[in-house]
Amino acid sequence: MTVLPDPGASRAVLVGTSRYQHLEQLPAVSNNLQALAAHLTGPLSLRLPPRHVTVLENPAAAHTVVSEVRRAAAEATDTLIVYFAGHGLIDPQDTLSLALPHTESGRVETGLPYDWLRQVLLTDSRAERHVVILDCCYSGLALGRMNAASPGLADQASVEGSFLLAAAAETRTALAPVGDTYTAFTGALLDTLSRGIPGGPTLLDLGTIYRHLRRTLGPRGHPVPQARGRNNGAEVALGPNHAVLPDHAVLPDHTAAPDRPARPGRTVRAGGKGAGRRHTLIGTACATALALLAGGYFIWDQQASQDSKPPAYGIEDSSILRRVKNYKGNKITIGVKKDQPGLSELVDPDRKVFKGFEIDLIEYILGEIGFQGDIVFEPLFSGERETALKSNDVDLVIASYSATPKREKEVNFSVPYYKTGQSLLMRKSHTREGEVQTWDEKAASRDVALVDMKINRVEDLPDGTDSCTVDSTSSEFMEENPKYKEKFDVQKKEASYKDCIEGLLDEGAVGSYEVISTDDVILAGLAYKYGKNKLVRPIRPFKTEEYAVGMRKGDPALEYLLCRAIKKSITGKSWEKYYNTHLKKIMLGKPANPPDEPSCEKRPSSPAVG
Repeated sequence: MTVLPDPGASRAVLVGTSRYQHLEQLPAVSNNLQALAAHLTGPLSLRLPPRHVTVLENPAAAHTVVSEVRRAAAEATDTLIVYFAGHGLIDPQDTLSLALPHTESGRVETGLPYDWLRQVLLTDSRAERHVVILDCCYSGLALGRMNAASPGLADQASVEGSFLLAAAAETRTALAPVGDTYTAFTGALLDTLSRGIPGGPTLLDLGTIYRHLRRTLGPRGHPVPQARGRNNGAEVALGPNHAVLPDHAVLPDHTAAPDRPARPGRTVRAGGKGAGRRHTLIGTACATALALLAGGYFIWDQQASQDSKPPAYGIEDSSILRRVKNYKGNKITIGVKKDQPGLSELVDPDRKVFKGFEIDLIEYILGEIGFQGDIVFEPLFSGERETALKSNDVDLVIASYSATPKREKEVNFSVPYYKTGQSLLMRKSHTREGEVQTWDEKAASRDVALVDMKINRVEDLPDGTDSCTVDSTSSEFMEENPKYKEKFDVQKKEASYKDCIEGLLDEGAVGSYEVISTDDVILAGLAYKYGKNKLVRPIRPFKTEEYAVGMRKGDPALEYLLCRAIKKSITGKSWEKYYNTHLKKIMLGKPANPPDEPSCEKRPSSPAVG
């Protein structure tokens, strides 16, 4: 279970050397210290009291550092965090020394032996957990004298029950690129803690942070971190995951987050002396440490974090639904349309009551996947859907939302729940009298093919037809398709189709429209409600659209659960029931035609996050 440190019972000592008398300067280290201290004391992070965080920049002597760490170790009963950034030195005996301002190249005795700090953690600390962050590099010293079979450095860099994260920085620029605000590793760590990991757990434990840093540092040209852990050290959290929490969320002082979804694979946990405490080490070292780990001391198997077969998901495995439960009072917000009769319509603004096919379907889906909280519907315009999801204003969107490759770059979609196609809506006067299907009860009871009209297809429209649409896939098609773009004159995109209807019915007025083009099912609802015996859909749909439930990226569990629920609605009677209740009449009696039954046996694909 992920553990968030108790701020009142935890301490942090942050040490960094940015100025050296004999070694190359590392000015970014100063920024590291300030930013990390701000994170640890921030209201949306660990929330350590400022008096519990000690910052030592350019300490003059090794004993100063050891004394501060010993004091903090005596005070902390929950978690002790020790951080060092600067140069690191080694000698032929693999002795690790942390470089201080007066440290000389090749003389490890002029630095701070890491073993001094290690002994404090092992013998003098009252803390239940230890987090040690070593952002240091050997500056290429003695690399040729190291070999993969030597265990010395790996042993020194660990305490009982450790989690070792080692970034192989072979040169100074790999550790601290010139001109960058932070050193490479600490910069990536701070970015992860401040921005979060989309689709990750609500609390950023060290195991999750490690896997994320592997994905981000390598593509930037920096060495890829390796990891080593013991006694559940990987489950200690360094803060909340801001990518899955609302901006206003504040974590309690001390909490255990819900378990992360079980992942197939192997994670080695070593016991032995000191078991029962969790001591955690994060270290960035040079290629030497990487070679040691590759030689047999690397015990966190990277492949253990990768799926070997589709998991069996439950509602507790969804990061989106966990956030809803833990930080939104188990109240889920669904983005919907408010002005699409038959699909989704706001029928009581005072009580915020919606009705329609999509409303009934999403309530069925949430019940089917086991959600037992409150459902809140939030009306959205077409152009707001991606933004609302990405900003956490809504948790899901079911709003005649077509799944397209362009949109899938920003958000994820469920399997399709409805198929339709783009069509036209026009005034009856624009077609031949006597050959137009009118909107009466008799017509609504049968499926009538509208043929032999003046406008039988898009090509029959005169060039430059005054057209109304909204910001949607339909408008993109009208403006970009070379075959049709000359037919449609889109002066502006309205906020909603209700505005389009007003312009279409107001024939001859300034700003009136001759045609509305969007999905056929939307047009059918508008015509039925606002234009009986006045408006017609003269052509068959000419471009297929598939509606799906939109969600933020990185939640394969929810994708799977939605797929199963949508599949059950199709194979059972629910989908047909909702269609017959809300859509059959406005579609002139057209029988239900649900999408093909989806296959949910394989885990739905999610674009890589982070």
